[in-house]
This record gives sequence, C-alpha cells and structure tokens, in this order.
Amino acid sequence: MQCIIFDLDGTLVDTAPDLMAVADEMLRQLHAPPLPRSAGRLAAGQGARAMLTLGLRAGRVPLPSEADWPPLIEEFIRRYEARMTERSRPFKGVPELLERLAGQGLKLAVCTNKREALARKLLDALGLGGYFKGIIGGDSLPHRKPHPAPVQRAAELAGAQPRHSMMLGDSRADIQAAYAAGALPVLAAWGYVKEPLADYEAAHTCHSPAEVESLLSEIASSG
Repeated sequence: MQCIIFDLDGTLVDTAPDLMAVADEMLRQLHAPPLPRSAGRLAAGQGARAMLTLGLRAGRVPLPSEADWPPLIEEFIRRYEARMTERSRPFKGVPELLERLAGQGLKLAVCTNKREALARKLLDALGLGGYFKGIIGGDSLPHRKPHPAPVQRAAELAGAQPRHSMMLGDSRADIQAAYAAGALPVLAAWGYVKEPLADYEAAHTCHSPAEVESLLSEIASSG
C-alpha cells in the first residue's frame, strides 16, 4: 500500500455544524423549520441540495423548480464559504494519523465531491493541506464519485497507482468509486454513515482513525 486517498466531509473533517447552520438560515427564508438534527448531520456530506431538500420535505414546504435550484445552491455555497471554519474541525485523531502516515513515507491525497477550491481552502485553514500531494474536488474532472476517474486521478497526483492505493470514505460513492478504480475500499465508520455497515460492502471498516494504522499493519504483514 503506497497511497491513502481520503474523502473530506465526514472522513477528515466534521463539517456538519457549519453546513447545517447555513442550511438552517436558508430554510428560514424558505419558510421551513430547521433541519432535523440527526438526519441533517447525516445529509451534510451529500451537498447543499440534499440538505435543503431534507429540510423542505420535513417542513412540508414545496420543493423549488429545477430552474430555481442553481441560484439557491450558489447562494448556499457563498454563505458556506464565508463561515466554513467557524465550527468545523478535524475528527479526533485525524491530524495525528496524517502526521504518522506522512512520517512513514505514505503518499496522501484527497478525493471529495466538494468543490476543489472550497476543499483546498478548508484544509489549509485547518492546517491539513500540506499533507496532501493531490486534491481532487467534485468539479476537478468531468465526473464525480462514484465514477472511478476522481480516485484514479487522486492516486496519479500522489504518484501512485490505484491498485496500490486505499480509498477511505464514509459514503457509498466512496466505496463504489474505489472498487471501480481498482483501489482498496475502506469505510470510515466514524463519519456520516447512515446505513448498516455491512450494506456499504467495503473491503474493510475502520471505526476510528487509529484503526487505519492497524489495518495498514495487517495489510503489510499479510502481503
């Protein structure tokens, strides 16, 4: 294993507090109640539209037309960028994990469906950006996860082949993209996981960042 590719929201960083705050602001303007707390947190990794749709449906408010969605999403992004690090923090153990993996000579990359500029800004603001050889966002390529291309490109930027890489994420899209790219799919169960763990069909599941190191040790000893 030469390269570890990380998802961002729900894997490296708990971004739900800031995303939910923006969603609640916009839902108030759309005459809907705040997001349901637990469901809203799980929806945080799925994007602005998913969060707003959840809130509108919970409040029995009609959904916008397709033509009205793009400006709503752009307004969400504008507000989110202005406050994206107010309450978002790396998950416990993540900075230490990155430091140790980098110290072992492993190549690190990020593959997220978040816009690349936002991903870079967030990681730099939290002091994590310097660990990664490549950062692929949802707008970096013509395709997003679960398409394999973003995972393949992230590995390439890090100087590794997908078959020598692990994709660590908390969503079906992460696991499916990893399988399709030929990388090892590992579920980050500490993230925004909303289904039974077995349903993700990952090759491995880690319940904490510390377990990632244990898994890497097992892989190295078995290989």
